[in-house]
Amino acid sequence: MEAKPAAVDSRPREPRTRGSQRLGAYLRRLRVGYGYSLRRVEERARAEGGEIDNSQLSRYEKGLCYPSFDKLRVLASVFNVPIQTFSDVVDLEAFEHLKPETSDPDALMEAGTAALKKGEVARAFACYERALEVLQEAPGKVEHAVRIARARLSLASALYRLGKLSLAEQELRHALRTGVADEPLFQAQLILTLANVHADQGDWVLAELEAERAHEIARAAGHELLAARALHTVARVLADQGRHLESIERYRQAAALYEKCGETHEAVRVRVNIGGCYVGTGRLRESLRLLRAAMLEARAGGYRRQQARAWSFLGEAHYKLGELDKARRCFKESDALAGIDEAYPDILFLNAYYTWRMAQDTGNTTAEKIAFGRLKALRSRLERRFPEIDAFDAQIERGRSDA
Repeated sequence: MEAKPAAVDSRPREPRTRGSQRLGAYLRRLRVGYGYSLRRVEERARAEGGEIDNSQLSRYEKGLCYPSFDKLRVLASVFNVPIQTFSDVVDLEAFEHLKPETSDPDALMEAGTAALKKGEVARAFACYERALEVLQEAPGKVEHAVRIARARLSLASALYRLGKLSLAEQELRHALRTGVADEPLFQAQLILTLANVHADQGDWVLAELEAERAHEIARAAGHELLAARALHTVARVLADQGRHLESIERYRQAAALYEKCGETHEAVRVRVNIGGCYVGTGRLRESLRLLRAAMLEARAGGYRRQQARAWSFLGEAHYKLGELDKARRCFKESDALAGIDEAYPDILFLNAYYTWRMAQDTGNTTAEKIAFGRLKALRSRLERRFPEIDAFDAQIERGRSDA
């Protein structure tokens, strides 16, 4: 799995005078999971070149004070987790008020699924996390282990949608260690979600293998919707690698299965992505036609993210055609949809990236600086990897080398 690019500033938000109960609980889970005592962590920290005495760690775990960035860097090495994970854990405190008070795990899981279908990812996360908490408090029976594993899968899906990739991967690996992971369809769901996480982390070879494996299992079981989702993931991995013609074929297969299963939203999402692949192949006029048609479908269905994505692809196509005024209008439309509560930072990043490129091309230094500042702010929120992020990171690295 690729390391976090140096361009990312993953420092937790400071200053902070009080600790974080959520971060404290997370540090305690990591320590207990490794079987370490407080003093053992102190010894491991010293071996990593840092100093964290056991009383300090105890205060962190109790949420009495907040570790400095240097302390978190040492703890990340001790527990072998990306430092971004600690920042992600703290970010999730913002959703604590969304957590339902009910202790009925079935009702909580249903509420989470309903929220996810509406695009209310934060609420879905809160419901799934509460369901997992309730289930973990109950006696450890075999059927309970199954329910816990399924709750972990749902929680991982919500974390993935929130962009908390390392945390999503941890939940998936917990679920894979249970006996229920031997059940083929559940195993396929776990593997497929893991494939999406690895794809967003830029580990495309592993992601493609996992998605293909999930597709084989789903097809053998005759589960057409899961097969469609697996094909969808294979297609996006191929597109991320620039293998657009192969991607288009897989997207079309996925779209046909989605239509058969009545999954209109997913079918529209795939058609937007097909239009994006046509942009990647250089068939720009054809991409405009496909994207406009997909845009109308997304608008009719009220699918805000897909509308924003289609506008972004249209902007990219017009940019490559040299139609800069049209490109700017498209990116502006996309920003208006993606920027509500900054819900879609990946789309906002793409829009800012091409705005930055256009400013460079036209020698507009003021617009270039504004877009560059926007990119830096958005980049710190993205764990996901795609070509424009890699290009931006490379530019940052070159700037540091020149300095």
